[in-house]
Amino acid sequence: TAHIRFTMDRAGRVLAAVLERGSGVERLDRESLDLLARAQPLPAPPADVLGERIELVVPIQFSLKR
Repeated sequence: TAHIRFTMDRAGRVLAAVLERGSGVERLDRESLDLLARAQPLPAPPADVLGERIELVVPIQFSLKR
């Protein structure tokens, strides 16, 4: 599991993203950031979440099969 910290605007655009806590596997950590980039635009935050910019930390969990 990698944890990504990112800031988004109210339109769902990611403004900045960093790896908050790595998974221990560099390729999976890179994929976590790439996944966030591909997912844009994100769903708009609900009206009760205030602010023009919203900062979140989300876990990205991978399951690998051999």
